[in-house]
Amino acid sequence: MTVFSRRLLAAVSAIAILPALCSLSGCGSASATTTTSTTTGNNTSTGYDAVYKATNWGSNVTATFPTTCTMTLKTTGVPAYHAAYYLAPVTGTGTVVATTPSGLKLGVIAYTSIANALGGSSTTYNICPSKAATTTATNMGSIGMMISGVAMFNAYEATGTVAVSDNVSYTFTDTSGNSQTASFLDDCSGHSNGGASASATWHYHAVPTCVTSLVDTATGPSHLIGIAMDGFPIYGGRDINGAVIDVSKLDACNGITSATPEFPDGKYHYVLPIGVTTKQSSLGCYAGSVTVTQVAIAERAKCDMKNMKATKGM
Repeated sequence: MTVFSRRLLAAVSAIAILPALCSLSGCGSASATTTTSTTTGNNTSTGYDAVYKATNWGSNVTATFPTTCTMTLKTTGVPAYHAAYYLAPVTGTGTVVATTPSGLKLGVIAYTSIANALGGSSTTYNICPSKAATTTATNMGSIGMMISGVAMFNAYEATGTVAVSDNVSYTFTDTSGNSQTASFLDDCSGHSNGGASASATWHYHAVPTCVTSLVDTATGPSHLIGIAMDGFPIYGGRDINGAVIDVSKLDACNGITSATPEFPDGKYHYVLPIGVTTKQSSLGCYAGSVTVTQVAIAERAKCDMKNMKATKGM
């Protein structure tokens, strides 16, 4: 699988985001349908489109290009990488086994229960992006898509806590006598915003190492691993020489204009920095154009984990 890049908007004609585009603490909609909105934009290539068209996506992703400057990604939403068990907020009669630093009370849920609720999505992006006059704060819910077909979220849970700083793990013996460890976020910075009884969206809150490992070497440069809602590409945390990028070099949106393997002459792109557990673990704003409608779709899909239920007998 190679890296992918794309730009979204000065016009995305028809952006579709699955109803469960969320932040890990609240899903208002439980249906697994696709929502579509329309925006206006241009049809002039700016160099990003060619890279997106050359990208190889995961086996659960289908990329099509309706026009020069639009790309539609259809994904099953099912992650290729996941743990066997996760920790999720407990309500009702669920058994609390761990508490996050921010005070979330968590119980164990099996991935198999989550997988039954995962839904797919179809999203159309403008892949000829340009910077807007002003930035727009990233919304709760999906802020982009990774080459793995999994949604990217901003740094926060719906509680306002930075997700990667609120992680916790719990080790237990399963019903077969095997030792298992469940975490709020797995070691790919991923988890679901829903459980067995709710439509769910698998998503990342920080650099997904299970994705970067598909396209990068341990000490080489980062390659394109996703696209943001505004159409600009998303990269891992190393520069063209393989050096770790310090967050001080990034703008408020986690963006930088520099050379990458796909853009050796330099292009604006977002960076998911390595080892960062602050709000800069994900994108803080969009440098390109997004519409009120796009943001509203994602905001309506904010995910509430009230329906998450711990697996019994853990």
